[in-house]
Amino acid sequence: MRKAGYLAIASLVLLIPALPVEAKGKGQEQWVYNGRVYDNHGQCVKAKNADKKKGAVVGAVGGAATVAILGGNVGEAALGAGVGAAAGAIIGKNARKC
Repeated sequence: MRKAGYLAIASLVLLIPALPVEAKGKGQEQWVYNGRVYDNHGQCVKAKNADKKKGAVVGAVGGAATVAILGGNVGEAALGAGVGAAAGAIIGKNARKC
C-alpha cells in the first residue's frame, strides 16, 4: 500500500511542470490564426486585416511588375497593379479563418 502512495506522489510531482501557467476558464475561448494564439476575437481580426493589407501590397507590386515585364505602358501597369492589389487583398483575407 505504501508503494502505491509513493507512486501517486511521484506522478503528481512529475505532472506539475506540465500544467499550463494560465489555464482558460470554462467561458473563455482561444482564437488561432496563422499559427498564433489570440485571447479574443478582436486580436485575431486585427492580425487578419494586417495580412489583408500585406497581400494587397504584394499583389500590387506583382501585378505592376508582370505588366512591365510583358511590355505594357504606364496605364496598363497601373491597371495591373490595381487588379493585383484586389486579388492580393482577397487572398490575404481568406488565407485562414478566425
